[in-house]
Amino acid sequence: MSHPSELLSAYLDGELSPDEGATLTRHISTCGRCAAEMVDVQRVRAAVRSLPVLEVPVGLVPAAEGHVAPLRRHRGVMAGAVAAVVVLVIAVAAMFTPEPSTVSIDELSSRFGARVSLDPAFGPAKVVLPDYEGVVEE
Repeated sequence: MSHPSELLSAYLDGELSPDEGATLTRHISTCGRCAAEMVDVQRVRAAVRSLPVLEVPVGLVPAAEGHVAPLRRHRGVMAGAVAAVVVLVIAVAAMFTPEPSTVSIDELSSRFGARVSLDPAFGPAKVVLPDYEGVVEE
């Protein structure tokens, strides 16, 4: 890859495809000239963004009146915000979810055995316990 100076700004704006972005970042990691140019472009962009916004007097630019151009938002910011909300919901749910209770065979039999025995469609209930090695029952 030659020195992709024209792609640096597009990369910082998030306008490159994932493949193009990956290729560019690989190149920048091995090319000192392009890495320094990337730092310079980032500094210039930060300096331009830090400039104050000036109010244009009405009538100075007739073509600009009545037309507002929306700012383009970065997709990464929205994806990050959605991911943060999902993590927050999962964390809150994990904090307030009660611990699962353990149920013994006797409790199951007393809860559901009577129901089954009253239903004429079912025969006697039989509970089969799996054979767990090393499990100690209380």
